[in-house]
Amino acid sequence: MKINICKSCFFNLLVLGIILTYPTIVRAQFQGNVYEPFQDAIVNQYGSNLLSPWCGGINSVQINHADINNDGKNDIVLYDFNNENIKTFINTGNAGEIKYTYTPKYEKNFPPINYYMILKDYNCDGVADLFEKGLYGVAVHRGYFQNNELKFTFFKDLFFPGQNGPVNVYVQPSDIPSVIDIDKDGDLDILSFDVLGAQVSWYKNRRVEDGFPCDSINMSVGDNCWGKFYQQFNRAVIMNITCKGVEGQYKKTRHTGNCMLHLDIDGDNDYDMLDGNVSFNDVQLLINNGSDIINAEDTLYNKNGHQLKMPSWPAPSHIDIDNDGDHDILFTSHSDNLSSANYQTIAYYKNMGTDANPNFVFQHDSLLTPTMIEVGSYSYPTFFDYNKDGKPDLFIGTEGYLNNATSLLSSKLAYYKNTSTLGNSSFELVTKDFLNLSTKNYKGIFPTFGDMTGDGVDDLILGNANGSIAVYKNFAPNNAAMPNFLFFTDSISNVSVSSYSMPVVFDFNNDGKTDLLIGNQQGQLAYYEDTSTAINIKKMHLNTPNIGNFTAGAPTNFYGYCAPFIGKMDNTQKTYLLAGNIDGTIERYDENFKNNFGNFNRIDSNYSFIKTAPRSVPAIADIDGDGYYEMVVGNKFGGLHYYKQVYTLNTDQVVINENSIVLFPNPTHEEVSLLFTSPIENIQAKMQIIDISGRIVYRSTFETNLTNRFDLSPLQAGIYHVMIELKGQKIWKKIIKY
Repeated sequence: MKINICKSCFFNLLVLGIILTYPTIVRAQFQGNVYEPFQDAIVNQYGSNLLSPWCGGINSVQINHADINNDGKNDIVLYDFNNENIKTFINTGNAGEIKYTYTPKYEKNFPPINYYMILKDYNCDGVADLFEKGLYGVAVHRGYFQNNELKFTFFKDLFFPGQNGPVNVYVQPSDIPSVIDIDKDGDLDILSFDVLGAQVSWYKNRRVEDGFPCDSINMSVGDNCWGKFYQQFNRAVIMNITCKGVEGQYKKTRHTGNCMLHLDIDGDNDYDMLDGNVSFNDVQLLINNGSDIINAEDTLYNKNGHQLKMPSWPAPSHIDIDNDGDHDILFTSHSDNLSSANYQTIAYYKNMGTDANPNFVFQHDSLLTPTMIEVGSYSYPTFFDYNKDGKPDLFIGTEGYLNNATSLLSSKLAYYKNTSTLGNSSFELVTKDFLNLSTKNYKGIFPTFGDMTGDGVDDLILGNANGSIAVYKNFAPNNAAMPNFLFFTDSISNVSVSSYSMPVVFDFNNDGKTDLLIGNQQGQLAYYEDTSTAINIKKMHLNTPNIGNFTAGAPTNFYGYCAPFIGKMDNTQKTYLLAGNIDGTIERYDENFKNNFGNFNRIDSNYSFIKTAPRSVPAIADIDGDGYYEMVVGNKFGGLHYYKQVYTLNTDQVVINENSIVLFPNPTHEEVSLLFTSPIENIQAKMQIIDISGRIVYRSTFETNLTNRFDLSPLQAGIYHVMIELKGQKIWKKIIKY
């Protein structure tokens, strides 16, 4: 007998079946921001309190000076184009003083920025405007003050008339152009290298000549070969060229990748040019003869003083950093990798003269970093009560400080003593090189504490980039005594991951013995079980290389960099597993991960909406003894962010997680439906579908109180990642299209 069932009836039966058979149905509520960022924890270093301890560190930055709080003083805005990161520092210094305090509240006021950021006033109103690459080469955003905060609104992309229509003002990807009134006619022009990186194009602003009002920009081509020079692969340029096309050998040796700056460096009332180049770790100075022709050069600036040497691709800035009324020169590294500056990040040449008659003298190459917690690149924090005063002290490992002179990395372990009083968090630096570990030449130091020698006393355990685990045994009689850490082994026998061992000590299987869980570069968590049968002997056995069957970070990442933390973190007093990752977010797994050899239940893919720089590393403790928890998070830049628990949780609250959403049918040929497995308030959510190359191939918005259907028939067959975003939380699923 043939039975006919209507499509809608079948669909309803299918949905009912999924609801009845889905394993864990919970009433979902959003926790919101359980933790929020703060700057009030005092950090004392070498006898004085740091101005910006919790800014998160800096590596490759572009430096801008502008008044962002409308107090009449120029503040600092740092832009890291490699990581699309902005940091704002308020000028709290007096005349002749370099004093800037990290104040992140202004960062939200900046628009999305591509490649470079230059803050200069184009419209004569005394307020900084913003130049960035945009889509075409130069985009301009008009600055204005609202409630004494500098904000921006998009003005326009810069084009000039061409033979076949408008032509964009061109800036090479990754380059930094000059924005300056090069012809001194009262409006800002643009200078940048051409598409081949050989000659400098001057894009002239004709606003004044054409009689346009201040709040306008009217671009034209002033000169396709400003300076009459040709850049080749060597440091020296070819001067006095005709600029009608350069023939011969030079055409084979030109290249791209420049960060340029125009300034009157010799006080002769014309603009010279500093250029940092992708091929070199120094800077070239080109001297203007007064007719906008380059007739002399210093191929290794500063040949008459201190020669600049950054690890790679320097970028110059010209600002009055010390509030003395004249402009200084700063250099930063434009590249970002383990061979780029990570502590000696800003070289400072002080102007000992005036702007009319400058004299730039090198001071040092560590501007700003001494005012913050900074351990080079990739900070790894953990808490441990070292001095046994009942307060958790702060230890910070690193992948290494780069020495700009030797290009060598030195890994150290910093120790900050907890000096907090009830409700007031504070730390004091004891040493940046605990146990003189720098002498061991470890390739990274990723610390944790726990018993790894079987005597019940907490040892110092160190992971590293090679994937092994080192141990410094604690020879104190018990955990109540002051620790006495002495070298035990550089590598626990038969314990290693492929790379980037990030350990945590925890009795995973509830047998009374401490096991070892190790996050790795792949984003997985290896479980080494203590199978010892004798006291004072540890025998670690690899139980599984991927306990919990998860990979930290978004599934579109090649590496995940799982950085685990296990412990209590809120007033529920439950023990959770956290995982930092390559995305800079923090994942949370519910307490049922303990002794669970199946799939861990992830209840947060972006806990408390925390988003730092890449390679987040969380550590949590009640620092000040007030019964609420604090969190510090390490990151790629080598600094720390500091968070406080500001929300008291109800014990029955849970958050939306992967199990709360069903996509069906899966695999699918044409249509997929999205269903929440338990009631949720009606809000608008977003969905993106991403192919295996990381390209977004489908976008949609939907209401959460409905069963939503999406037509995927235009997509090619294959495996896709689906990202659902609601209330700032991102949940990842996978779907197969056939």
